[in-house]
Amino acid sequence: MTAKVFDVIVVGTGAGGGTAMKLLCEAGLTVCALNSGPRTDPSNDYRLHRQPYDLKYRGFGNPLRFEGKAHQEPYSVEESEYSEGRDLFEHDIAYSNSPGTDWYWKRCKATGGKANFWGRSSARFGDIDFKAADLDGFGENWPVDYAEIAPWFTKAERYMGVASTIQNRPSNPDGEYLPPMSWRCIDYIIQEGAKKMGVPYLPDRCAQLTKSHNGHPACHYCGNCSRGCDVGSFFSPTWFTIPEAEATKNLTLLTNAIVRSVMVDENGRAKGVAYVDRESKREIEVYAKVVVLAASCVETAHIMLNSKSLHWPTGIANSSGELGRNLCDHLYGCPGYGYVPQLLGQPPFPDNIADSTVAWMPRWQNLKNPREEKFIRGYSVYLGGGCGEFPGHYNQIEGFGSEFKRNIKRYYPAVISSYIQAPCLPNPTNFVDIDPDKSDLFGIPQLRFNYRWGQNELLMWEHNKQVLNDLFKAMGGEMWGADVEPNRMGTSLHEVGVCRMGKDPKTSVTNKWAQTHDVQNLYICDASIFPYQTDKTTTMPLVAFAMRTCDTMLGNFKKGVHRRA
Repeated sequence: MTAKVFDVIVVGTGAGGGTAMKLLCEAGLTVCALNSGPRTDPSNDYRLHRQPYDLKYRGFGNPLRFEGKAHQEPYSVEESEYSEGRDLFEHDIAYSNSPGTDWYWKRCKATGGKANFWGRSSARFGDIDFKAADLDGFGENWPVDYAEIAPWFTKAERYMGVASTIQNRPSNPDGEYLPPMSWRCIDYIIQEGAKKMGVPYLPDRCAQLTKSHNGHPACHYCGNCSRGCDVGSFFSPTWFTIPEAEATKNLTLLTNAIVRSVMVDENGRAKGVAYVDRESKREIEVYAKVVVLAASCVETAHIMLNSKSLHWPTGIANSSGELGRNLCDHLYGCPGYGYVPQLLGQPPFPDNIADSTVAWMPRWQNLKNPREEKFIRGYSVYLGGGCGEFPGHYNQIEGFGSEFKRNIKRYYPAVISSYIQAPCLPNPTNFVDIDPDKSDLFGIPQLRFNYRWGQNELLMWEHNKQVLNDLFKAMGGEMWGADVEPNRMGTSLHEVGVCRMGKDPKTSVTNKWAQTHDVQNLYICDASIFPYQTDKTTTMPLVAFAMRTCDTMLGNFKKGVHRRA
């Protein structure tokens, strides 16, 4: 590869990287995209509408498949016998947790990354998020406002296809939507209970196609979306951005290429990347005029921290010392589960049409006054139930033998569960760094997590438990219980903050266009640039920001700031 110089290198082919390589290829640039694992092939890697009893290991996968792996734990929801395919998930490359940290780093190494299996919730951020510091006095604002980003949210929604309704809520601005998914009986029962409490329960903003859109077919509601769509009826790079980039003939896609570092020239500017071939374990270099990192939030920071040189002794573009700092996650957990008697005795019906985000409770806390509650800012809640292909309440009721089986069937249509999506505030004690003593099997120094839940998000967690208790009473239902503790750190897959954008080069890594302050030809197109979490999911917004970053970069090529290869 050393003989060729590309216009742009893009590291990562997920939501952000896939968007970047599509737009840059369509603009006529030569792009080399690197992906750390194999090519995703839906015809071989996805479930093809098989039921668990059609699979050799009943959907759980070969129990011996992790032998000899650094991480021998399957990733919840996303990884199963349906989607394990040719080893799509990362178990070979080790990482570290500092004492007291239990980070759960779920990684899809195949092309398209985690966006092959995401939950598809796609709400816009608003000024209540971008300017939160002005409202409650904590931390710093984002360097952008809603008016500046709104056109890019529109572009992202029009491209991806987002189903929802106009809701006129200050916590999540409205956008351009496909028709919403039909509600189930259970949704109407939840909504009536929520109304009694003055809490919203509304159609989610879901990047799932309720009608044909941009050449992709409408969803046929087979209900196993989070394990990979067989037909491309929700936004994923495998079905959208990667084939569109390849159609331009301007893309060179390198798979099983694990990027070790960004290389720099004599002036400290990016000149390419060094990567390790997963299969041969050889180190190879590839060169370009511009480098885009979109390896996913903490992996982008990992690469940059390992990119040490005379110019950048603590990692490339790290003159601020903020690289890897201010790691934020969404606190997840089940604040309440139980059943509603209205549905007992109803015949089972395949109503679990999208396996996650049909409806939600968008943030309703601290909207009139930023300090109405004991915590600042706010959280969202997702509720689900009905008849999934597997009765998830098997571990929520007690019993054994025939009585246990009867109760599984009795409650099957009537069970409701929930999970909270609570944003964590930025904290300098939450960060990633390089483990000084450990390297992975490819000789790359390991990433290390340092993380604790903060008081603010734990107050949200306790608040939501009470809300769910009140909701079950308002629905006339019975709450069986709730998680005692939140889910493990990292469960949400929504980490942000470690390459945060900002106006001041002394306190941030990139400017408002996701161009690093220190290195003019190094850009970032993943959620690592987001300064902190909101109550919303990150994927659609990071696609919008990636579109905006590419527009800025193309403008810099036209102005001569960057030169073509």
